[in-house]
Amino acid sequence: MSNCPLCNLDPPPNSGELNPGSGKRPAGLFRRAGRKIQWLFPAALLVLIPKCPLCVVAYVALFTGIGISVSTARGIQILMLLFCLSSLAYLAVRKGAKWRGGAA
Repeated sequence: MSNCPLCNLDPPPNSGELNPGSGKRPAGLFRRAGRKIQWLFPAALLVLIPKCPLCVVAYVALFTGIGISVSTARGIQILMLLFCLSSLAYLAVRKGAKWRGGAA
């Protein structure tokens, strides 16, 4: 066996680093934290959605100064509910695909 680095074509032993050609990057602190808290926003919004349209009217008026009708508030309430449920469903499907070994 030769000690010459030009003659020895065997790959170096794994030193704990990822293979540069593998396409995988090590997960940093912000990336790991982002994966953990991505569930927080839709879940918290789902819990905090006002249950009656008049409360939605009050919140919109309080935070924006704009007055809206009760029917518009009901539409906003339904859209917020659909947004939260679809976001959580997407995250669950993506997590399930990764858990089963899929490429999501």
